[in-house]
Amino acid sequence: MKTRWQDHIDPTHEDIRDEIFRLLHSLKQGESICPSDAARQFGSKWRQYMPLVREVAANMVRDGQIEITQRGERIDVDERDVESIRGPIRLRLFRG
Repeated sequence: MKTRWQDHIDPTHEDIRDEIFRLLHSLKQGESICPSDAARQFGSKWRQYMPLVREVAANMVRDGQIEITQRGERIDVDERDVESIRGPIRLRLFRG
């Protein structure tokens, strides 16, 4: 898979945040991405980046930039540790 990122360089928190924003801004309003969509942008080692992507996403929620949802319901990252969530989650731009 061809990505914008070099496979041998580990992404920073800022790289991941920028990639989440890039992906979300390419969608129609209200649409969402899977955290793995962002992780896959960083190449073949994407699975090892999943915890970092979830951590960055949780920080973005705290900053009021995005929402994390599960089955269409918003997740409160201050009540639930993102790493403890089982099952698929989605990321979308904050709706307010």
